[in-house]
Amino acid sequence: MRVALLHNPSAGDETSFEEVHRALSSEGYVLASEIEKNSDFERVRDEAVEFVVVAGGDGTVRQAARALAGSRVPLAILPLGTANNIAKSLGIEGEVREVVAGWKHARTVPFDLGIARGQWGESRFLESVGSGLVRAGIAAAEEHPEHGTEDARTELARAIERYADALTRLQPRRWTGLLDDEPIDDEYLLVEILNVPSVGANLPLAADADPSDGWFDVVTAGESERRRIAEYLEARRGGGEAPLELPTRRARRAEITGWERMHVDDELRRIEEAGKVTVEIEPGAVRVLVA
Repeated sequence: MRVALLHNPSAGDETSFEEVHRALSSEGYVLASEIEKNSDFERVRDEAVEFVVVAGGDGTVRQAARALAGSRVPLAILPLGTANNIAKSLGIEGEVREVVAGWKHARTVPFDLGIARGQWGESRFLESVGSGLVRAGIAAAEEHPEHGTEDARTELARAIERYADALTRLQPRRWTGLLDDEPIDDEYLLVEILNVPSVGANLPLAADADPSDGWFDVVTAGESERRRIAEYLEARRGGGEAPLELPTRRARRAEITGWERMHVDDELRRIEEAGKVTVEIEPGAVRVLVA
């Protein structure tokens, strides 16, 4: 089988191209082309290959999925990043050789994409859009001088510290709008519209979220949930994994006003004058190999 490879050699534990190539060759895959991160991802749509291998973290998977959306070429994910929220949402975990070996008996499953529209224009996303705590935690982690230079375990632990610090300073904001036809109108510490169960530093905000079901899980948390979130983050800081259950609704479309600072996956955006953002789902926009 001929495959194309999109590889981010700096992701996570910095797995080398040679290691990935050996794993592919050992299972009989022929590498038709390699496309490096930040190069022209769009040309993968024109490759004469059985599928496209994405070796990297959530950011690399996101770039590939956006490029392949609507095409017939499936993605095969090698999760090499820090959080790997997208791969974990499909049960894709393990060592490089183990994951590659599983493709011989894999099936293709649909993967939904989200579309967020606001003052900046339009963006497709795979994980979530939101504001409040998650956005503040992402921003704080990126400001750390060691961001992107540490091993995955250290990076995740430091990110949890930043979320905990951000929570102590966070003040509720008012959001209003509609989730499908149901109104939303309250003050929240976080609003997250999720396509997958976990976001950021593996924060499991919507345990039942399924990226193949054509629905978003919309998670909100107000002042009454602050203590619950703090206890969860404290447990994570101590090496534990306490459950985190927050108010959740399902929707296919959201139209919400009140955004000032937000994130679209890991991209940070600022919205002028607490503007309106519309979010819609694109069911089954990408196909992914799952063993």
